Amino acid sequence: MTVCFIRDATLEDAAALTLLINRIILIGGTTAHLSHFDAERMQDIYIKPTLGISCVIAEIKGHIVGFQSLEWSDPEWAGADRIGTDWAFIASFVAPDNLGKGIGKRLFEHTKQRALSASVNTIDATIRADNESGLRYYTRLGFIEYDRISASPLSDGTLIDRIRKKMHLLP
Repeated sequence: MTVCFIRDATLEDAAALTLLINRIILIGGTTAHLSHFDAERMQDIYIKPTLGISCVIAEIKGHIVGFQSLEWSDPEWAGADRIGTDWAFIASFVAPDNLGKGIGKRLFEHTKQRALSASVNTIDATIRADNESGLRYYTRLGFIEYDRISASPLSDGTLIDRIRKKMHLLP
């Protein structure tokens, strides 16, 4: 496992996180995001979203190599009636050249503690069905599949299935 330092993201990290996610978007195939981020969008969606619980980043030798965001389920969301108000959604991003080094696992250790402190009952991870590494990652953490969204359109109209996995935290 690569030695990395995990810390809370700050607004000052927006530019570096934007570069990271835009690189992942450019490669394609692992995120539902297709349009590039700017620092303001990064702050609004991942660092300090309205329903945000936490956003942690992983650094190796001072360079950001990954981040993970957790936010409460939006009661206004169309599918909110199928999940509890004590559910949260997770999003994970690791630099492509740092995959398989245990960074995601380290990020989740911190995110899980933040979730427990916030009394999150269940975490949902919704993953593109063609994102094999993402599906394996969440399975290894202990997430189990509970739903499949068929032919969900990306912003360019491409239809892709999405796998929904969950992890219950509280008894």
